[in-house]
Amino acid sequence: MPIRFTLRASGGPALVAVAALAVVGCGAGPGKPASELAPPEPASASASVSPSALASASRPLTAEQLVSAALPQESPDENWHPVSVREPQVRDRDYQVSDPACRQLLAAAHARRPSQPAPAVVGQTFNWEDDNGGASTLASYGNSGAVAIFAEVREGLSTCRYYESPAPTTTYKGTVTVGPAPRLGDEAVQFEITAPTEVGPHVTQYTVVRTGSVIATFTKLSVGGRDIRAFPPAMIAQQISLLQQAQS
Repeated sequence: MPIRFTLRASGGPALVAVAALAVVGCGAGPGKPASELAPPEPASASASVSPSALASASRPLTAEQLVSAALPQESPDENWHPVSVREPQVRDRDYQVSDPACRQLLAAAHARRPSQPAPAVVGQTFNWEDDNGGASTLASYGNSGAVAIFAEVREGLSTCRYYESPAPTTTYKGTVTVGPAPRLGDEAVQFEITAPTEVGPHVTQYTVVRTGSVIATFTKLSVGGRDIRAFPPAMIAQQISLLQQAQS
């Protein structure tokens, strides 16, 4: 059964909440299937990362520093959302996702995997005219936590191809497609999740970047081919630069 949508007052479609993992986002275009990716290093392999990478990852930022390093937004209006500090994480077992690899991938990308010490996490929502918008999650980890969590992102992405998740009115059915990795930060991946809806494909693009102790996840939503399909690359580059400056 397809997922239902409501309409904004402006006439653009807005997604009804379908599941905890149906986060706003979109894809820049299909890439290679996840099955074609080379197997990544497991999360426990972070000990093999170069000393310089571990040193970079060991300078965590506080929630207040993450807020200060977040992207500046335009003047407030009815769709404006300030940067918000997230409460302590929900563990991945609380995600109802049929495939374990997909559950690990999404929980790690959204900073909801267990980590000691717990990361500082902030979120930001972006709205553009006549567009379903996007969001970012910035999570800073202590010790080498960011290296380990990003390894879990890669590990999950290597085998996650399709999953189902319960939604209020139907079942969310997501197909995962991997795109070329962008050259951002210390390491980065990009993928999209496509699900059928009444008004056409619901496509969520994920760009996940690790820079030092911080993992930044950007999502962009496109519905029925009517929206911008990619989170603006210039905004991603600006955010990564701000995070690098905050850690210098």
